[in-house]
Amino acid sequence: MASKKEQLESILSDLADSLGSDLFGALIATPDGQVVVSTVLKSSLNDQKLAAMAAAVVGTSERLAKLVEAGDFHDALVRCSNENILSKKAGRRAILVCVVKSDANIGLLNIEVEDAIERIISVLGS
Repeated sequence: MASKKEQLESILSDLADSLGSDLFGALIATPDGQVVVSTVLKSSLNDQKLAAMAAAVVGTSERLAKLVEAGDFHDALVRCSNENILSKKAGRRAILVCVVKSDANIGLLNIEVEDAIERIISVLGS
């Protein structure tokens, strides 16, 4: 049986295969910003910094949602001129972060990320 790390690496590999050249990198991090596993496909991405910043974005977004009584936080999509960054909780124990082209199909990204999150939760628990 594969280790948890191997299972999580397989999830990121499948995500990279599904999104193809639209994906610059993906990682699974803890809610406090520590990298669990990473698939960085663009050499200029620093997975440690990306994990830490994404965890901060998710934490701040959760607090903002509570402040304005907007309901449960789902995800944070940072749209930029060259790339987009999607950060989404994967249960209580992890965050999935994807860096994609700015013109990537967001609908497909969301579908693939949801599938990946279900698998992450099955490995790590909710």
